[in-house]
Amino acid sequence: MGLDQLVALVNRLQSACSLLGDNASSGGDGSLPSLWNALPQVVVIGGQSSGKSSVLESVVGRDFLPRGSGIVTRRPLVLQLIKTDGGNDRAEFLHLKGEVFQDFDAVREEIEDETRRSLGPSKAVSPEPIQLTVHSKNVPTLTLVDMPGLTKIPIEGQPKSIVQDIDNMVMDFVKGDNVIILAVSPANADIATSDAIRMARTVDPDGDRTIGVLTKLDIMDRGTNALDILDGRSCVLKHGWVGVVNRSQADINGKVDMKKARAQEEKFFKDSEYAHLKNVGTTNLSNKVVNHLEQAILRQLPQIQSYLNDSVIDLHRELEDLGVHIPSDRGAMLHMVLELCRTFEREFADLLDGGRGGGESILEAFEQKLVQNIRNLPFKELYSLKNVAQIINEADGYQPHLIAPEMGYRRLIESGLGLLKGPSERCVEEVHGILRGLVESAIHECKDLTRYPTLRAEMQRVAYASLEAKKEETRRMVTIMVEMESSYLTAEFFRRVVSAQMAGSNAGPEALNIRTLNGVPVSAATEGAPPEELHLRRITAHVSAYVAAVCDQLKTTVPKAVVHSLVLSSKKELLKSWNMQVAGMGLDSLQRLLSEDEAVMKRRTDCSNRLELLQQAAGEIAAATAQMGLQYGR
Repeated sequence: MGLDQLVALVNRLQSACSLLGDNASSGGDGSLPSLWNALPQVVVIGGQSSGKSSVLESVVGRDFLPRGSGIVTRRPLVLQLIKTDGGNDRAEFLHLKGEVFQDFDAVREEIEDETRRSLGPSKAVSPEPIQLTVHSKNVPTLTLVDMPGLTKIPIEGQPKSIVQDIDNMVMDFVKGDNVIILAVSPANADIATSDAIRMARTVDPDGDRTIGVLTKLDIMDRGTNALDILDGRSCVLKHGWVGVVNRSQADINGKVDMKKARAQEEKFFKDSEYAHLKNVGTTNLSNKVVNHLEQAILRQLPQIQSYLNDSVIDLHRELEDLGVHIPSDRGAMLHMVLELCRTFEREFADLLDGGRGGGESILEAFEQKLVQNIRNLPFKELYSLKNVAQIINEADGYQPHLIAPEMGYRRLIESGLGLLKGPSERCVEEVHGILRGLVESAIHECKDLTRYPTLRAEMQRVAYASLEAKKEETRRMVTIMVEMESSYLTAEFFRRVVSAQMAGSNAGPEALNIRTLNGVPVSAATEGAPPEELHLRRITAHVSAYVAAVCDQLKTTVPKAVVHSLVLSSKKELLKSWNMQVAGMGLDSLQRLLSEDEAVMKRRTDCSNRLELLQQAAGEIAAATAQMGLQYGR
């Protein structure tokens, strides 16, 4: 394989780039690796009426580009030239796959028509390129990108932004380090004002990528010439200038063909002060550009291969993160939804069994918050001597008690036990809040769910609803547990309380363990009490010890109820009922659940297309370099 075949390979890869939307105008946010930017290419720039189109037609040897006043080239034209061994010249557009043009007047018309179709009446220019391939025995194998002509002021009918729009577009195409800039400037104008040189020096200040093309040498003012520029004494470029003479407007109007025009150009240089120069003529320009491109391709191949390999790896990783495409049949979709449900439930269970935020937070709700909330209850106010006397009197009514105020005892105990509903229910709410937080964390941890916002939202809604139902069930359970304590007072325990209190200083170890709400052994609760308060203090100590025992019991039984009815139930069957509903869903409902975020779908498609392009390019370049016997190290 020769260097010309490498150029042809680059041509094919550029065509593939255009088909898949990878070009200088489609970089977007630059998040996708671009093969277009990695490939060496030649971009032709120049001001309006600089002779840029005539240069391209002269290289091709055909009259095929639109002409007129103002901005004629309104979209970039990617012109791929392929040298053939013979046969008729032919042209093909990438947007008209399979249609072959042999009439180059029809090629010009199609360029104009496609430009109008894409731009419509409202847009002046567009960065989306038209791609044209020309097969001919008279052309070098080469790709040139023809840009809209640079301008300084808008003319009538053009938007005010046209100057900046074209500048920005051209800048996007020439700023890449692999772009060879063909800067076309007319010799009959001050080179210091050249739009092409201005743009080239902006992006290539050292001139490493710029070749100057000097047109209209034949219509310079009498007595002037461009020898200083072509000899490298003025407006110096590292890769020099090439002077060309194109057809005049009279030649174009007179239908002078390219063969005759080329002969006229050769005669002009032979008979002029430029005769001694080697850097004049369209043939020399074509050869210079081809040689420059071939050397650029050869020089850049190792970097291109390395870039492609790294980019393929990166795209594979991103596609793995984005996930697989959604299946189309109901069975596979059902399996996917249920598997995502199981993944969420596993993540929820793992978080629940984990440390901070999970099991540790629930334990804190039991051992600290529940205990503290019970301790903060207003037992001191409830069991003050004044309040105890009032409740006993109200309980006695018109019939005072004879020995022990049993009805008063019951009311005092029931009032104290009634206060326990609040902490018990708050404990349920606290654990419910922790579980809701775990649902949110589990949803966030399930990265696959980010692809399906509808399923994610529905799964979170169902999980919250399930927790809410289990919370209400648990709340009823702990409320009943408190009410049960009020409904039936344990007489045997109460008798032990009375016995312990009566034992006084002679109380044994068991009696000493029976304590009031403030932690004082019931046997010592009335020590030092004035005689007139002794009766009420004794009643208060009995009631307080009984309520304290129930509090201690609920500190154990409420957590058990919460764990059984709320925590373990949620861990085992948070989505159980919904899984059964999902199993009965039809195709439409499953498709709705698995509807993806449009940005994710677009990103996956873009990555897949770009990966296909880069893999194809990597394979073709590897095969080409192997065939040439070139050895490159990364």
